[in-house]
Formats: sequence, structure tokens, C-alpha cells
Amino acid sequence: MSFTLQKKIGLKKDLLKSLYSINGVVSVTLVGSFWRGKTLNNFGDIDIVLILNKINKKKYDQCINKIKSIKLKNYGLGHLYLTVNSTFGPLKFNTENNIVFHIMIYDINGHILHTIKSPFTCYDWERSPDYKGKSLKEIFPVGKIQLKDFFLSRRGINHYIENLKNNFIFYQKYQNKKNIFYLQKKKYKIDENHKLEFSYHLCKYSIINLFKFEKQKNKIPNKLEFKLMMKKIFKTNYLYYYKNYLLLEKIKKKNVTKDNNFSFNFIKNFTKYFLSFLNQFKKKEVIFLRHGRTKLNDESFLGTGRNPGILINNNIKKKIRLLVNKKDILLFSSNLKRSLQTAELINSKIRINKTNLLNEKNYGLAESLKYNDLKKEYPKIIKDWQNKKDARFPKGENDSDVLKRIKKFKKLLILKIKNKKYKKIYLVVTHNVVLRCLIGYNFNIPKFMWTNINIEHLKAINFIYFGNMLVPNLNREDFFKKLIK
Repeated sequence: MSFTLQKKIGLKKDLLKSLYSINGVVSVTLVGSFWRGKTLNNFGDIDIVLILNKINKKKYDQCINKIKSIKLKNYGLGHLYLTVNSTFGPLKFNTENNIVFHIMIYDINGHILHTIKSPFTCYDWERSPDYKGKSLKEIFPVGKIQLKDFFLSRRGINHYIENLKNNFIFYQKYQNKKNIFYLQKKKYKIDENHKLEFSYHLCKYSIINLFKFEKQKNKIPNKLEFKLMMKKIFKTNYLYYYKNYLLLEKIKKKNVTKDNNFSFNFIKNFTKYFLSFLNQFKKKEVIFLRHGRTKLNDESFLGTGRNPGILINNNIKKKIRLLVNKKDILLFSSNLKRSLQTAELINSKIRINKTNLLNEKNYGLAESLKYNDLKKEYPKIIKDWQNKKDARFPKGENDSDVLKRIKKFKKLLILKIKNKKYKKIYLVVTHNVVLRCLIGYNFNIPKFMWTNINIEHLKAINFIYFGNMLVPNLNREDFFKKLIK
């Protein structure tokens, strides 16, 4: 009995059903090329992402044992040995005589953290239609591919270069010590074959991720689109880079042995050109900023009903003036005093474009109340929040109302940018909830989680403008760390 397409479909259904039956499993997703590819032999790892409510040694062993209990002969794979790889990272355990089930097990917080640190990987996973329970996007989405992701994230270009330069890779593995179950970071030395494989992945996924970034869509380029991307980046040197990439692809697929003419200098030059191409996207920068602190930032609801000024001292002045080059900016602010004063400190000689679209959330009758007061006077609001509803404040706004305003402002800002081509920096001074709505919407984060997006006073929130779009360009960890409970 051989492995057929029908057997593959059967394996898929059985895995989803079996793993999802484990108590505490929230989501099972089958990811990777094995499930998408048409090849029925010479395949790589069988990748599975498993999300649990909570993880411990007992639950972990239960998941691993489910995989180990698979009867390969039922799927025409009885001639192979089953190997389980439960590490996190690019380690490979394939031989000619085994089949590797690469199972990646997270709890919900672990998945959120992985999405923040490895957006490229998780964005790929989100495309999988083969899941049971909640989709990965539903638990916590990547949202957008950003320019900064190429530099800051795992599987970003810096990550690959570090591995190639130092001849090692990092991976993670669960450890259990004194009844504490945790992930430990480990190091693995790589040889020339690993370096060739890493070089291939660096080239391939740099181009694919750049395509996703430019399109702002989770879409893989076809062969022609891939080729056109390389032409755009490497211009007159395109053929040299494309041929070397195809050579690496053949080596990776073991269609040819290592070519003695292949040089790792190719990777250095590839990276140099690629990074140079990325720099063009920084030409038009938009900085959103939460106003300076006021004496009424005391955990009470501070919206439009009160209008305090900011607490000004020399440190605040210095911090504000270091934010931007003061000479070539277009400045926007809400109509509220705390926002206008912050804008004036940036540059008192520049005209401030004022708009109520940037005003803080209107808390209506709840203005000045603290959470416990709100709970006593308006318990329905708290109940709605607990049920993940977007409650409207009495005679005030909800997040959807604020979002409508910021979306309208974004459209007006894009028109301004198109009409004022000489400006380099656009600076927008606004408020906490406005910025939470802006970021939450741009990253497709569920509304009930927006309240935990971390917005510090005077912390620059960077966006960039290209292709008639305003695209976020921020450090995910700075803003999403409070989402991990």
C-alpha cells in the first residue's frame, strides 16, 4: 500500500480530530509545504501548530503521545519510522528512513508572544485553511508586515545573517525543572550544507516577505511576480542574482550537488542590495504621538470633558525636541489643550493644523470617574466589556466611534501628503484611546483587546507612506507586551 492523495487527506482529517479531542486544546492548525504541496514522496517535515489554554508537562506529553500513536501503515507510510520534533526553530531530523512530525505546542500567551517576535512565520501559518477550533488569526493576528519586521523579528534578514556569520542557529525546547515547565533557548552549530540551506531561505523569504509588505496582503508571489520583484531590487544585476538563487534552490532540493563556484559573497551582496532597496520606503514618515503627561492622568477617565495642560519641565522639553528634525515637518493636533501644548513645544513657529477628529474619546457622564466608580454607577458597561462588547459611554463614545474619526483623519492626511510632496515628516499629536484604535485596527486586533495596547506619553509611533497607503512601522514588543497576561 502506497501513500496517495486520498491517504494524505485521511491523515489530515485524523490528525485534526485526534489532537483537537485533547482537553484544553483551543486550536490545531496544519501548516507548511507538506499540506499544500502535490508531492507524495521526498517530502519534508509534517508541521502542526497546537494551541492550548494552558501548558504543563502532563498536557505536553499527552500531545506528543497522540502523535507517537499514529499508525503509519494506515496511510501507506508503514515503511518509515515516525520521529517527533517538538523543538521551535529550523532544526531538521529527516533521514531517508523516517518521517518527521514537527509539532509546535504553545499556550495562548505563548502564541501571542510568538506572533509578536516572529510575524513572518505566523503570517504564513495564518494562510492555512486546515485547522480545527479557533484559527490562529482569531486567537491573535499578525495584522501587517512592517518595514521594521525585516530588521527586528526572528526570521528577519538580520537573524539569517547572524546565523550565517557565526555558524550557529538558535532554537527552543521545553524543559521541566522542579515542576516548572518552560522554554529554554539553545544553540546548534551548523555546517556548510546548513549554510547553503539558510542562504536559500534568506533569498527566498526576503523576496516573498517584501512582496507581502508592498502589497500589504498575505499573498505568496507566483514565479513571474517573484522574478519581477528581483528585477525591481537588483535592476541591471538582476540575472546574476536570479541565477544564483536558482542554483541555491536546486542544491536545496538536492537536484544538484554543491557547486564549487558558489560563493557566500553572493549572500553579502544580496543583503547589501536588498537593504538598500528597503531604505527607499523611509522617505515619507508619519509620527503619531501621545501628548505629554497631565496632573489628571491619575487613572480617571480623562476625555473631552476636562481640558488640563501638560506638566512642563526641562526633561519634557528635551524629550520632545529630540523626536524629530524640526525644520521640515507638517504638524497636526487635536483641539484639546494637552495636545496643543505638546505640539507647540515641538516647534512654536510652525502652524498647527487643529482638528477635533484627533480629540480624545468622549467619556460623557463617566468623565473623571475611576474604574471602581464606573462599576458602581454603570455596571452594564463593565458587563458588556466582560462579554467582549464595545460599550458606549453614557452620552459619550465607544471605540467604534473613535475609530471612525481616526479613519477619516487618515484619509485627509493621505491627501495632504500627496499634495505636499516636499515634506519629509508628518507629526500628529493626539491621545491614548485614539492611538489604541489606530493601532488595534491596523493590526486587526480584536476590539476587546485594544484597552491593553501600550501607549506611553511622548512615545513615537511610526508609520510610513507609500503606494497611497499609510502603513505602521513600529516595534511590536513596545506596544503589545501588555496583551500577554
